[in-house]
Amino acid sequence: MKGTVLLSVQRLLRVLACVAVAVGIMLPATVANAEPTTEQQLDKAYDDLEHVIEDFNRIGEEVKAAQAAAGEIEQKLGGLQARVDVAQGDVGKFAVSAYKSGGSLSTAAYLLGARNSTSLARQAEAMERVSRSRQRDIAGFAEAKSQLVAEQKRLADLITAATQQQKLLGDKKAAIEAEIKRLEALEKSVRSTGSSQTSTGTSSNYQPPPPNSGKGAIAVAFARAQVGKMYLYGAAGPDRYDCSGLTQAAWSRAGVGLPHNASQQYQRTRHISRGDLQPGDLVYYNGFGHVGLYIGNNQIVHASRAGQPVAIRAIQSPIAYSRPG
Repeated sequence: MKGTVLLSVQRLLRVLACVAVAVGIMLPATVANAEPTTEQQLDKAYDDLEHVIEDFNRIGEEVKAAQAAAGEIEQKLGGLQARVDVAQGDVGKFAVSAYKSGGSLSTAAYLLGARNSTSLARQAEAMERVSRSRQRDIAGFAEAKSQLVAEQKRLADLITAATQQQKLLGDKKAAIEAEIKRLEALEKSVRSTGSSQTSTGTSSNYQPPPPNSGKGAIAVAFARAQVGKMYLYGAAGPDRYDCSGLTQAAWSRAGVGLPHNASQQYQRTRHISRGDLQPGDLVYYNGFGHVGLYIGNNQIVHASRAGQPVAIRAIQSPIAYSRPG
């Protein structure tokens, strides 16, 4: 009897051990498959929104570039038009002279209406009274007119592209504002339940940066002075900032121009490693959806997201580093 009881106890222990192992195997899978918390969903939504905002900033940079190029073309057009007018006057005088001396009216009209040097040269060669100097005048007129037409087309194309981009900016602005409104309402709802643990990565353990000099120190001093100012997408100061707007403004104070877009800032600055970091360097996150300014002691100052002020935090999960200037 005792042997039977002992055997039953042993079997029971083996079963319990197997159950324990099975539970141990299943628990991680259960945890892995757990639904993300509301706070995690908010963080993910804000991370996704950062990419939309930085795309908005990129388009804004492209519109500014197109407008600057259009301004340069408009200035250039004035000189080209004057050159065409002078050349056309010379050719016109010659055409009238050719007609009076026996040339046909159609020939004169063709000379004035031709748009390239090739057609003009053919007509000139057919006219016995055209001297080589006159041929050069005609060719100069055709070249000036061709340049004028090409620049006018380039200007029209730029204006069309800028108009389309501005419409896209308007569409993105509406989408960004709608998403920010939704997320702020969700965050407010979560906070009202007393369960919100959303984090902006702000450090309460701020340590002053090590002594530094040069442009990086100027950028750091400016960025630190903005701490406490509220986030606003698309803003680059003086009262509000988004992430790339803050780094742009900081380095502008140091005399270095940067575009208002995190990815473009990385493309146009010198890439460095973590071990090379110096105060003033740029630290990138979230697939270049976010950028902060390194201030030393493993900390950055950054404009994080809607509803949050510019703040100092520890470096967390960066993807790249670069140095302006």
